[in-house]
Amino acid sequence: MLILAALAALGVSTAAAKPTECAGALPAAQVAAIRRIAERERLKQHIAGLTVGVGRNGRVLFACGYGVRDRERALPADAATIYPIGSITKQFTATAVMLLAADGKVNIDDHLARYLPKAPHAAELTVRELLNQTSGLPEYVAKLPLNNLRSALFALQPAQYAATIAHAPLAFKPGSKWQYSNTNYLLLGMLVTAVSGEPYERFVRERILAPQELGSTQFLKTFVAPGSDSAHGYEFAKGRFVAVPDVPMAWGNAAGALGSTVADVIRWDGAFFGDRVLDAAGVRAMTTPPKLAAPPSKLPMLRGYAFGWVIGVDHDRRVVWHNGGVMGARAMNATLPHNGLEVVVLTNAGTAQPEKIALAVAGVVGE
Repeated sequence: MLILAALAALGVSTAAAKPTECAGALPAAQVAAIRRIAERERLKQHIAGLTVGVGRNGRVLFACGYGVRDRERALPADAATIYPIGSITKQFTATAVMLLAADGKVNIDDHLARYLPKAPHAAELTVRELLNQTSGLPEYVAKLPLNNLRSALFALQPAQYAATIAHAPLAFKPGSKWQYSNTNYLLLGMLVTAVSGEPYERFVRERILAPQELGSTQFLKTFVAPGSDSAHGYEFAKGRFVAVPDVPMAWGNAAGALGSTVADVIRWDGAFFGDRVLDAAGVRAMTTPPKLAAPPSKLPMLRGYAFGWVIGVDHDRRVVWHNGGVMGARAMNATLPHNGLEVVVLTNAGTAQPEKIALAVAGVVGE
């Protein structure tokens, strides 16, 4: 559910799409430049619809939709459209674990077996290694039948997904290297449930979403969120758009089942980096990757992974980010801690590269 793709330079296209439901306080020249980027990339990347949001320290400065959220009914994407955000969910899961740690109920350096004794390799892994993606656990999503999206395997319980990799060996010694696996965050969601004594989704709603007034952020039961302003998903294959079935999202769970709007993600960034969810020490811990376990990439945007955040550099600026992907949707949440800038790009296209769009928009808004 994380797309670690090369962040290439933007291409050029002269075609345009009319934006809808724009709001914000950016200068007109910046709004026009963002529109050109969004329209160009929407066509070039075969994106049905997308919404771009820009914020500063959690305050929404701009939000606008381009293209359509529903091709069949020709409904436009707008500032408030709700999209699946995939692995951006991991930031919320890691924060839930850290809230339990702040409560004195979890020690992240304990072995997982203390909290989930029946989990795969529980005696060999620490909670920190799950958070940092350094456990070596194999990928449970690889067991899903992606050629049959209507399969009942998309609607299992977390423990059933964990059981699919129970007998698979670890890929490496825990803590020795970095390898992205959604299984880490599947198990962390199970840990939250076991320790808190309440369902993972309820804990996140009560401790994070409700206090921060993230009213549009929700755990999706199916791909399409309830309500009249929800994105439908599309893939682009053989020269045409193909609608993605409205499949159950139980499989995403704590690794990627949230849906949200650009405004809510911006407010989330402001709350998180403003120390309103965790204290400053907790934020530092969540955004400081282990020095001996950097991702196997020379890309400047991939310098390390820590607790649901990717650490990188773009044009000599530190960027703390995460992207997300499920069938028919790709998303990007990028923050620049030095000046509080937040750029969020949500799309309803499996072919999208929202990372490129977000970095281009960040370049326009600048300092």
